[in-house]
Amino acid sequence: MRQKSFFKTLFIGVFRKAITYKYICLIPALFIFGCSTYQYPAHTYAVNTLTHLLPNHAKIKYGQIEYYRTGHGSPIILIPGYATDVSSWNREFIAQLAMQHQVIILNNRGVGGSVVSSNSYSPQDLANDTYQLIQKLKLKQPAVIGISMGGMIAQQLAVLHQDTLGALILINTSIAGKKAVHPSPDIENKLLHLSKHQLGFYFSAIELFFPPQARTSMAYSLIADRFYPKNLTKINAGAIMPKQQSLIRDWFNDNETANKLTQLHLPVLILNGKADSVIPPINSIILANTIPHSQLVQWKNGGHAMIYQYPYEMGDLINHFISIALKNDN
Repeated sequence: MRQKSFFKTLFIGVFRKAITYKYICLIPALFIFGCSTYQYPAHTYAVNTLTHLLPNHAKIKYGQIEYYRTGHGSPIILIPGYATDVSSWNREFIAQLAMQHQVIILNNRGVGGSVVSSNSYSPQDLANDTYQLIQKLKLKQPAVIGISMGGMIAQQLAVLHQDTLGALILINTSIAGKKAVHPSPDIENKLLHLSKHQLGFYFSAIELFFPPQARTSMAYSLIADRFYPKNLTKINAGAIMPKQQSLIRDWFNDNETANKLTQLHLPVLILNGKADSVIPPINSIILANTIPHSQLVQWKNGGHAMIYQYPYEMGDLINHFISIALKNDN
């Protein structure tokens, strides 16, 4: 069953576009490697259930936010990163969280079914979109998890509405303003010129998001372990990337928000891969030294998309962190 699901995702989800000869040659290698090393999850039913989730839509000012919801318990909101949608999350990571929590996975404005009529696309705009979603769903102090650009939005949300949140979890992201450390010019250039087509983006992601020693296994996992619901509305990468690039530029010019991070008083967990080439790991250390009483955990071989390398470990760690935060709050 798992192999059948893999081939369906491989050919329909990733290889819908025309395939060149070199990419066809890669398919058997990925399949053989993946089948020889893949570990079946302990919660297979929960993972498979994610495939059948249907999108929901919450009305907000100027439009709507699309989200998926699974699990039961205290709420967690997942905010995705640059040039991605809900399918960028590892489904085993989601399932691990959903064993103890209600998990809400959203698309940022302009992505998939999140349609907003306003042309504004600042960190404040997207943070307020998430805040309005919290209000619409009547979520009581949710934990917010932001990865990469999603971590920037999550920080902005905490600065604007921290009394609404129960905890903040930041994965491989950067502080705002002049304190931020940028990637190398070569990496920045590759990020600015990511392919707008699914196949090209996939191969760029393998190179950029994982360290060399993990790329072969992660090439398989990045296909087989995605959260890929049946009714997913495809991201229009060509339309959204310039807007998100503008958001990131605004973030790196925002010294005021960086200063306000020193005033946060909610539980904050910072997770970082020390092999991340997209956002240099020093940024997580800067965040940990800026946000009072925050906790920093690093993985030596973790890349930018390390939720695919360590889905269970990261899920367990976040579950434990939130349970302690809830106990202290009570």
